Amino acid sequence: MAIRTKEDLIDKIAKDHVWRIKEISELKGLIESPSLSRSRKKILCRAGVALLYAHWEGFVKKTGTYFLEYVSFQRLPVSDLKSNFITLMLKSRIDEATKSKKYSVFDRLTDFLITSQSSQSKVPFKKVVDTESNLSTTILKEITWCLGIEYRLFESKEKLIDVKLVGRRNHVAHGEEELVNIGDFLEMTDEVLGLMNIFRNLVENSAVTEYFKRRT
Repeated sequence: MAIRTKEDLIDKIAKDHVWRIKEISELKGLIESPSLSRSRKKILCRAGVALLYAHWEGFVKKTGTYFLEYVSFQRLPVSDLKSNFITLMLKSRIDEATKSKKYSVFDRLTDFLITSQSSQSKVPFKKVVDTESNLSTTILKEITWCLGIEYRLFESKEKLIDVKLVGRRNHVAHGEEELVNIGDFLEMTDEVLGLMNIFRNLVENSAVTEYFKRRT
């Protein structure tokens, strides 16, 4: 079912968010359990790093895609959208033009720019939010640009994302002996839940305040 209203969007995001919170919380509870041996807790911490990263990447991808679908189904005039959404609409035309040496192909792009300002927009949303299976802050910055939301709230979290989350996940995924301190892992769970909250709030606020629209 298409995401046409703010309520549809918020409901979709909430459903995806809730099960992720539950799974992370249950893992944290297991690691904090006094009945579990320290060696088993350490194994869970290593496995948990991969799980935390998977939830972070999955949530960004799902939420971002839901938001673009919502913007797309508003069917606003092209001139009413912020430039990043127009760029998303232009990308396939740009890709086609750059593969060709013919001026006539580039003219299609020119024609779109000249004639489309008052036409109804159709923002692409499938496969636009690309985490590249390695959601570093460089890729996150690109994703926030595509969505037209602020990246600055993640600036203080860059070391957490790149080193503690993505870096450790890569070490574990590649079979390296990455030791993860139990206390540090428990702190990471709270941090990842916080990152997901920040991303969710940015997207929902953009929808509610119509921040995706061009300001005159």
